[in-house]
Amino acid sequence: MEVVELRVRLHCRACEKAVRKALCRIKGVRCVEIDVISNKITVLGFMDRKMIVKAVRKTGRRAEVWPSSPPSTSILSKSCCPAREQPTSPSGFRCILPSWAF
Repeated sequence: MEVVELRVRLHCRACEKAVRKALCRIKGVRCVEIDVISNKITVLGFMDRKMIVKAVRKTGRRAEVWPSSPPSTSILSKSCCPAREQPTSPSGFRCILPSWAF
């Protein structure tokens, strides 16, 4: 399982929703954590880092790989996971299903 952390400037809830939706559609993505305050997006799953960056850029936002650091324990906004299963997540991850996933 890979953890990809990105720096993406999100202006509003619509930006956040568009990015989350694009990332959750990628095959292999298990969890998306968005910290709007620090402009940090953390993606957990079995996927390619380049695919994640490309998906964010397709939404019209600039994405940069976050400098390497251990997973943050800050308070994060809503996340998404596929409806099929709840993954076993590393400490610091809290995955919940969004209402639009159904």
